[in-house]
Amino acid sequence: MLKLDRQTESKCRKLAENYRVLAAGNKMQFTEMILACAGLYLAKGEEPNLERIRECKKLLKSKAGIFSNFRGSDELLVRCKMALAPDPELYFERAENAYRQIKTFFSGEQTALAAMILAEQGNAENLAEKTKQIYKEMKEAHPWLTSENDLPFAALMAVTGKDASAVYAEAEEIYAYLDKKLKANRDTRQMLSHILAVRSGRTEDKCEKLCALSEGLKAAGHSLGRGSRLAILGILADSSLPTETLLERICEADDFLKQYKPFRGIFGVGRECRRMFAVQMVQSSLSEEDSLGTTAMLTASVELAIITMILMMIVISSTAASHSSSH
Repeated sequence: MLKLDRQTESKCRKLAENYRVLAAGNKMQFTEMILACAGLYLAKGEEPNLERIRECKKLLKSKAGIFSNFRGSDELLVRCKMALAPDPELYFERAENAYRQIKTFFSGEQTALAAMILAEQGNAENLAEKTKQIYKEMKEAHPWLTSENDLPFAALMAVTGKDASAVYAEAEEIYAYLDKKLKANRDTRQMLSHILAVRSGRTEDKCEKLCALSEGLKAAGHSLGRGSRLAILGILADSSLPTETLLERICEADDFLKQYKPFRGIFGVGRECRRMFAVQMVQSSLSEEDSLGTTAMLTASVELAIITMILMMIVISSTAASHSSSH
């Protein structure tokens, strides 16, 4: 019998219900993207409204052409973001304006995601410049490792309110630490350096907790692997809860989620993806008892950017594989 704490169990059940509602109205969407959007509504503390999402679909079509990066594999996310905004049209206009400011010749859906992060702030224009400055520093430090996938994290680093150079300097310090201590691929270590840089606390403490969580989950048989999904652990790196408590809750949430349709059977999303959501459920359940050193809005933005970025990569790679097999 699972002893999942009440708050985490409630979050798991809510995620499953949000998924059920969204899946009913978006049958042609990838399971991973529907789950990401279900997690978005969970973080915002609201229930999906299919009619409002349909209205936003019409609005999006009237505002963005079929080749727009706001109309790609993550279109459902864009529509849900618009639906959650008090004024969907104004939100999209802000996102589109931010996109124009940060785009390059190679811009794609990750640039659109970064623009949506900036659109939720009041001073998107200034933040766009800060985002570009941080991304430039990323590129100069790691020219072969940095890509458009890092742009949403540059946007998150920009909205922290910290000095752009200072926050990136910490990211570099974190990367150097993880390069020696964390068993993960280079892209994941870079991603985590960006995530941990926007969390509070001492650099060494955050890195040590992250590594302990990664190794602890592996030892418990709930590994997140060494790839991109491992980055989700960054949202718990500054938690004041003991590592053992966090590990226990993640493992219990992982086991609890197995009973729900998107997480079970051969058509489920897979173990490592399920564990990503288990981590999100634990983090979400801590919002009242543990602030994690940031405002609730920033915490939600960080976790959603991680999840949507990783899941869009899954969706894009799945689409490419499907296209390749058809030729």
